[in-house]
Amino acid sequence: MGPSLSAVQHATELFADPAVRAQLRQWHREQMPLMEMVDRLGFTDLFDDKLRTVVVNLAPHEVAIIRDVMLAEIDNAAASTKSVMPIACDIVDVPSSVVVTSEQNAAGRPVARVRPAQRPT
Repeated sequence: MGPSLSAVQHATELFADPAVRAQLRQWHREQMPLMEMVDRLGFTDLFDDKLRTVVVNLAPHEVAIIRDVMLAEIDNAAASTKSVMPIACDIVDVPSSVVVTSEQNAAGRPVARVRPAQRPT
């Protein structure tokens, strides 16, 4: 199972803090691995081995999508506390792999959409 609703809420609250966003901007620009960011933000215990494996196995272009939307939202939010976590994921049970695509939310801002990967038939 993916991060709990409380974990998503906590991540959203952290992302509302301009200082946290500034740190995230630096980490993304340094190309810090996503799981290292998760760990540094204190979410280690919310990512079991299966979820960590899915994140670590994202394709480079999928990580780039996540970095791009995060940086765009951070730049858009500036010092405001009215920012939106730019990751759209409603997966309940962690699949063996996911697909990350770039989309726009209702406000026209970029988001990374995370969906289970389709299994070949």
